[in-house]
Amino acid sequence: MLLRISLILAILAGLGVIGVSQFMLRPQIEEIRTTRDHNKTEWDKTTANLKKTNTVLRTTLEKLAKTETDLGETKTQLAATTSKFELEQKRANGLQENVNKLTTDLTAAKNELFAYTATTLKPEDIKGLVATVKSSQAAIEGLKEENRLMANQVRKLTNQVFQLTSKEIDPPVPQEVRGKVLVVDPKWDFLVLDVGAKIGVPDRGVLLVSRQGELVAKVRVTSVQDNRSIANIMPGWKLGEVMEGDLVLY
Repeated sequence: MLLRISLILAILAGLGVIGVSQFMLRPQIEEIRTTRDHNKTEWDKTTANLKKTNTVLRTTLEKLAKTETDLGETKTQLAATTSKFELEQKRANGLQENVNKLTTDLTAAKNELFAYTATTLKPEDIKGLVATVKSSQAAIEGLKEENRLMANQVRKLTNQVFQLTSKEIDPPVPQEVRGKVLVVDPKWDFLVLDVGAKIGVPDRGVLLVSRQGELVAKVRVTSVQDNRSIANIMPGWKLGEVMEGDLVLY
């Protein structure tokens, strides 16, 4: 009987200890659960941010690859234009030498004609000299015209070389230029505008894109037609998403 009573008392004591332990440990257990849930939430946020960063990095690498490709094409175009410019310059110099030589020949022919007119030469001899002078004059005029055309070509090529190498000076744009965005390619920041060369939009000109009085982006024209132009958003100047119908102005 005494053993049974002792056993019952031991069981009751054990239940009391368990109850007290549960009462004392419950706050710690709750704190551990809260910490666990918080850590999982932070882990999920960190994982999402990492995925977003990887996406931005991949996009940046793609843009960098395209920029490197465009730079290579520009260098190739510049080399070709420079080579053509040098060739045209040499040709123009050669034409100038021919003009100088023919001018000297014409002067000599005039002197000879004057000398012959003071002699007793036959008319047919003088006619031959006159024909020679006229032929030389025609040849000189032809070479002068060709030289003028070559000079224009050299100036054009010089402007092309300047446009390919200049990075600092933007061509002037008339203040009255005002139009709208017709087409937007958000992937490549590519725009089609309804303004062109007829109202003075220049190649490589810089325009502003506005919506409800707020600046959205700054663009540079890359190709100009009479009533249309193509432009790209300038790096660092995309302040918002450009939309069709946005106002374009200088």
